Amino acid sequence: MSVREFLAELTFPLRSQACLLAQLTFLLFFWLISAAGLLGLWLAVMVIPAYARYLVMIAEARALGRDAAPPAVDYFSLVGNLWTLFPVVPVAALLLAFIYLPDSRPDLVAVATAIFILLFPAMVGVLVITHSPVQSLNPMALWRLVRMVGLPFLYAPAWVAVMLFAVPLLPLPGWLGTVLDVYAACVLHAVIGGLLRGPDLINSVDVPGTDVDLPTRPSDLEQSRTVVANHAYALASRGNRNGGLAHVRNWLASDPQPDSAWSWFFERMLTWDDPYPALYFGQDYLSTLLAEGDDRRAAKLMLRCRLVDPAFRPHPGDVDRALAAAARTGNDELVAALSDGASRAGV
Repeated sequence: MSVREFLAELTFPLRSQACLLAQLTFLLFFWLISAAGLLGLWLAVMVIPAYARYLVMIAEARALGRDAAPPAVDYFSLVGNLWTLFPVVPVAALLLAFIYLPDSRPDLVAVATAIFILLFPAMVGVLVITHSPVQSLNPMALWRLVRMVGLPFLYAPAWVAVMLFAVPLLPLPGWLGTVLDVYAACVLHAVIGGLLRGPDLINSVDVPGTDVDLPTRPSDLEQSRTVVANHAYALASRGNRNGGLAHVRNWLASDPQPDSAWSWFFERMLTWDDPYPALYFGQDYLSTLLAEGDDRRAAKLMLRCRLVDPAFRPHPGDVDRALAAAARTGNDELVAALSDGASRAGV
């Protein structure tokens, strides 16, 4: 991310009409919560998760190079897409530290704040890529993400520090401070998304539909794929992973757009409670890409899978071709990882 791109993300919440509308909506809710007293606690239970979901969706949209859509009604549900709520956990932990520790253990508050500043952007980045709260806590996944992004990653922690220390010091009335807090949070997630967009991490398997406006209603093909994916999920969640994957493979044999189907199902599987079936499916997907000679997408798929689990390996028969593809794309870290585990099979 260049300085110019960073500045563009700083102004994104002002340039996007949908994001402006979302900010005004949440500001109205926050003011109602503040004015409602005890009744505001019930409203907060619905609004805060919706706000957390929307911020994650901003990061995902910016990583894909898209505008952020306005929040939908299902954002206010406490079920479904639970992975989007995970950033509430580290934020709540920091708030508790600020509330209960400043007098007794100011040193712990300082340590907790420093850890939050450094790790929270990477946690959100890994979460957006993998849809896995477990992986967003994985130190190796966080480190790999930071290494892939490079030095520009520091833009995000720097903005977190601004939010925590500079914004509260501004002599602003309470309502205007809330406006600035909401705006700053949207900026942070736009910056995180922009950092992912630079090395094309989230689009590593060419998510279909990222270069066109999303349809307001799913197509017949997408509906059919969703039925297949849901049935595969039902099988996998009951312990029949092989049956679920076989069900998807059977569909792929007749899908009218097999190229997009592979990436569509891979992305869908990453949203499951257990993302590991996606890695086994990713091995098959990788075989297809290697057979087609698509080195770029093959390398990016391997990087994506390794963010979920660093032990990911191609099928044994694909290792040599995977090594060659990684070498031709100039990814030395991937070459080293594959070479180190060349004798290992499976995920």
